[in-house]
Amino acid sequence: MSYYPTRRGLLRSVAIGQGIIALFIAINLFVPTEYRGYITTAYFIVFIAIFSYSTFRQRPRGALTRDIVSGRRLLTIKQEEVSGLQTKDLELVNELKPLLKASGLSILSMVVIMLWFFLYPTLVRPHITSLGSSNSMLMQVIDLLVLYEVPVAISLTMQLLSRKILRRYLNILRSAEIYTTGIVGLPGFALKFPVENYSVRANYTRKFVEFVRKEGRIEILHRIYYSDPERLADIISRYGKVRVERYP
Repeated sequence: MSYYPTRRGLLRSVAIGQGIIALFIAINLFVPTEYRGYITTAYFIVFIAIFSYSTFRQRPRGALTRDIVSGRRLLTIKQEEVSGLQTKDLELVNELKPLLKASGLSILSMVVIMLWFFLYPTLVRPHITSLGSSNSMLMQVIDLLVLYEVPVAISLTMQLLSRKILRRYLNILRSAEIYTTGIVGLPGFALKFPVENYSVRANYTRKFVEFVRKEGRIEILHRIYYSDPERLADIISRYGKVRVERYP
């Protein structure tokens, strides 16, 4: 489970995790005991895969994105340009410090979870099975629940700690395409014109335009660096039908 800036994203992640746990418990109950080690390994791989996907998700997909890219492309901002401008933004490091701390908690949770799967068979399972017959259906379910639920609980705890650290979540788009119908950016940003539910502001000195909205007490910013921020702001204002505020 990666860091999710919104409560909706966090709850969706928990729901997916519970669904996967239920699936793997059912599989374990209907396969011979000698194969359960393979099933647990498969669960761990799926857990890591979901974590990696949510952390490094790329281009947004779905009907919204298809609708946006059906418009006329106005501007393409490449990763090389974004990276160059980021290195010149001396204020960016301080902005990213809270997010780096939150990311560090996510990495720490993965290390703890790996140790859990490694140590569970020898240090924890004997205590669980000692409570009753290891062949009973109830004890098998309890054993599997403890094995699979603890990693989710660890990850969720780290999530909650991360949310206390952060007041602003900054998503810097590595690349972006601006169309007459909206914006698609990496990672994971798709916004259809006209702009709704976002305020837009630009910093011409630091060369970026960003989209801002509130999710509870957290301010979420999707930032686009571009060598000509005035042009970018003008395009967004014209086609997005939104006022772009300049700061500072």
